[in-house]
Amino acid sequence: MATGVAILLFYRAGVASPVLPFLLCVVLAFAFVLAAEIYATVRKRREKRESYIRTFGSVDELRQVIDGPGLRRIRDEEGLLSAVREIRRQYPGMPIDMAATLIKES
Repeated sequence: MATGVAILLFYRAGVASPVLPFLLCVVLAFAFVLAAEIYATVRKRREKRESYIRTFGSVDELRQVIDGPGLRRIRDEEGLLSAVREIRRQYPGMPIDMAATLIKES
């Protein structure tokens, strides 16, 4: 349907090639799918973060639950990335920015 409308619009504009309207439709379809995927990803991250905030209330409450000395030891010996991996292993689904904040502030 959209291809037919695009072809009619381009023929009226003096474009004789049916390839251009088809390419336009393909590009628009790709852009629509890409925008939908980005929206879904952002929404999923936001819901995951809100879930953790509902569960623990705040970063301070989460800080009381985690093993602070153990994570500090891992951070000092193996680095920040290893400590973030460890906290995310202990609490699957934790947003990475929350995990990094906890490790940096502990």
